[in-house]
Amino acid sequence: MNRKISLLLSLSLATALLWFAEPIRAGYKARPWSVRPRESYPARLTSEGVTIAVEPLFSDALAARVFDKADVVTRGIMPLGIGIFNDNDFPIEVDGLSIELIHDRDRTRTLMPQEVVYRLFKKDKSWLIPQIPGLSKSNLNADALEDFDHKFLMKKMVAGHGAEGAFLYLHIPESKDLRSYLSDATVYIPNIYRRDVGSRLIFFEIGLRDALSAGPGR
Repeated sequence: MNRKISLLLSLSLATALLWFAEPIRAGYKARPWSVRPRESYPARLTSEGVTIAVEPLFSDALAARVFDKADVVTRGIMPLGIGIFNDNDFPIEVDGLSIELIHDRDRTRTLMPQEVVYRLFKKDKSWLIPQIPGLSKSNLNADALEDFDHKFLMKKMVAGHGAEGAFLYLHIPESKDLRSYLSDATVYIPNIYRRDVGSRLIFFEIGLRDALSAGPGR
């Protein structure tokens, strides 16, 4: 009898270990998204043959059009769409990790996809994220992580006469009046490079007021 109990306990432990080793999947469905024509973005700027457009998804409804989660902004994360249009003959590269949202003295950079997915799918809404380098994928929703990672602007190369788009994930404190806060905010894009010769192009500063007043593109 003791041997049977020991065997059952061993099987239960093995099953539990396998369950924790597998990425969590909770019915998340990746939603298609692609960059729109540049004219559809009210907040955009052109310099040296490059146009960059920005679009804040500042409400849960807007964010849910791109990401299969109903409370993204409520949980303190605002996706910021970046569209890059290259009219030059040479390719360019934009460094997403260096981009900042600037409001007065606030300078906010993107969270990494694994931090975002952990935050969005944890039970409570506190901003306590475990200080573990490269959060274990076994703690995350695997389908959501794949989608957020796929749409993330880490480094984006844009071919000559090409267009690309991606997202940054900004932590906006829930205490903020988000519309008012963003209307006085600027997206600062410092690191844009020519891929053919490696030289750096001029930085971009794009205000968000036009994006908020015009509403989202359809």
